[in-house]
Amino acid sequence: MGMGGIHIPGECVRALELQLDSLCTEVGFPPRSEFKWSPGRELWMRSNLTGEARTEFFRRGIGLARDAGAEALVVIEDTEHQTAGGAGTHEEDVVNLFLERANHCLDRARQGLILVDTPGGDRLDEGSFLGRCLDTIQHGTSYVRFDRIALNVIATRSALVRLLQLADVVTSCTLAYVAGEGRYSPPVFESIRPILRAEYGRVGGVGVKIHPDGRYANLYHWLLGDAHFVRNQTGHPLPFADRPYHRSPEAP
Repeated sequence: MGMGGIHIPGECVRALELQLDSLCTEVGFPPRSEFKWSPGRELWMRSNLTGEARTEFFRRGIGLARDAGAEALVVIEDTEHQTAGGAGTHEEDVVNLFLERANHCLDRARQGLILVDTPGGDRLDEGSFLGRCLDTIQHGTSYVRFDRIALNVIATRSALVRLLQLADVVTSCTLAYVAGEGRYSPPVFESIRPILRAEYGRVGGVGVKIHPDGRYANLYHWLLGDAHFVRNQTGHPLPFADRPYHRSPEAP
């Protein structure tokens, strides 16, 4: 289970949205036809943008985001383990972990908005999701006081916002890559890797959070290139010989 997104500096939002729409027009998308990492049968790109052409389209879109100063955040959770923060469900836990990182990536002198795709289900499900987000932002978690998110999470249909579509590609590709998908995700993830948020030379736990990372810390080394696993402001050299995936990302 996972959740992710891209942080775009406010002054670049409109320009990047227009650039992505122009890219879609250039490669032949009908007006308002959505792009996704895994397009359904109803979408134009499923049959009309395939193979290397699709990969190159994704790379170009991510490149535009990189040039705009975008940073990517992805949270992945193993649902066979306990939640990280004591949330009642893994879905709530993933959302909380993402909100914590979204708040942290904002500069202390600025505030930001979080725009998400309309959650699946009916309007009651959507209202419940947004209500839980508001509770988290207003009351905080055990680790974060939300002081940089200006309003509650805002939901809209991703078909209407190219930036949300790009966030889907970044998140879904990263999830597939971490899960071991080896055909489609690796060439696109190579374009995503440079925009993953990093601190002190490490991406693990920052741009990509895998919970429980005590178990999956070695994947930060093999997949993200981290040399150290940071816990309590102390760096521990990776890979750990006594934890899964100590020889490679394929062999637990």
